Amino acid sequence: MPRLGDITIAELNEALRLFGDSQKRFMRQEKRASLRSMLFDVPRRSSIGWHCFYQEGPRFLEELSRHISPEEIGRRMKRLCSRPYYLTLSIVFCSYFNARQQLLLDAGLQAGEPFPGERLQDAKIVADFWRRAASAYRNDGQWLPAQGSYTQAILAEESVRTLGAHLRPTTQDERKTLRRLAATLELYCFILHGEQRDGIFAHGPYDAGDGAQIVVQEFTDLQNDFLPWAATPARNRYPNIALALKLRGVRTRFDVFGSVLFDPADILPGIEAEGIFTCGADGVPRPVPLAEVAEIQHCAAEAQNELYQKAAEWTPRYKAEYGAQLFANHLVSFFELLPGGQRYREPIRAAFDAAALQVLDRWLGDPEPPSMWKFMGTTEGEFFWPVAGAETAESMRKARGD
Repeated sequence: MPRLGDITIAELNEALRLFGDSQKRFMRQEKRASLRSMLFDVPRRSSIGWHCFYQEGPRFLEELSRHISPEEIGRRMKRLCSRPYYLTLSIVFCSYFNARQQLLLDAGLQAGEPFPGERLQDAKIVADFWRRAASAYRNDGQWLPAQGSYTQAILAEESVRTLGAHLRPTTQDERKTLRRLAATLELYCFILHGEQRDGIFAHGPYDAGDGAQIVVQEFTDLQNDFLPWAATPARNRYPNIALALKLRGVRTRFDVFGSVLFDPADILPGIEAEGIFTCGADGVPRPVPLAEVAEIQHCAAEAQNELYQKAAEWTPRYKAEYGAQLFANHLVSFFELLPGGQRYREPIRAAFDAAALQVLDRWLGDPEPPSMWKFMGTTEGEFFWPVAGAETAESMRKARGD
């Protein structure tokens, strides 16, 4: 098994190009660069989280790789309601390289110019981890939905058959009930994670025969006990919920952060059968009776209201500072694949908190968000500037006459 980070600069830059193209497409489609919130300082909390990953992520990934390979991580993720999951992989990659791009911009560099502060081995570690885990996770061996006709198939055929055997036709009212449940769980995840889409994942499509397909929508992290604000008197009944839909006449398009677009957007007429599931620590999916849906939805709605009220009382400082814990939550999930992996929780938390202090006051004191946010929304060039190798640096020096 190759050592983590044992890739060439050309391979690193190819990963940067491909992921950057997908992230730029997502940012423009979702208008994420202009996202603002009354509850959360989204630009600064994200920039803080990226900085924490840049400072601390590579060494923790190296520690992780001493116990489990990226390929094995990808294989263990190939199940219903896994945490970590595809978004988590994307967060690892984009966090490190968003922070790196911020540093390039702050240094006044142009694309292709060598970065004096380049942490080449750290960059290789992050990119190699992502490439190897993603290719083992996805059924097609690719890294990105865009490489596979915008699909996101991760379940083995046997798992799909087992899932499909538990789907049944639903009435129009039942379909609407399950769509309301999905909307409630999505809002809960959205508020829990400070308006980040963590815990919300769609994958597929999987062939269901006769032209039909199965798409799975997952809601995970429903019983989080790592985020300091997560505890609420109203407690979700299950740690995760998956809704599996057998669809006909509906096209799908999956993106780099685990979302799906349906065409047509109203999928109710296209649902032939569906089912609701949860998974325990053993990873085995268990059907959830439709009779429980009302209670599941009620608990999620109550908990979401409590989280909203908590967030409404956060100080302006904490509305940005919480980004350290938010992004630590992603990294922690990889270590929880290990026996006794919870022992890494507090070291990761402490490391991210310390890293956040390096930039928090400076970014809070600036009325404008970090410049990466304007760059993400406006750049027409490469989203992530490539690493300049020795040959590139020498050719640029000659071109400038240095």
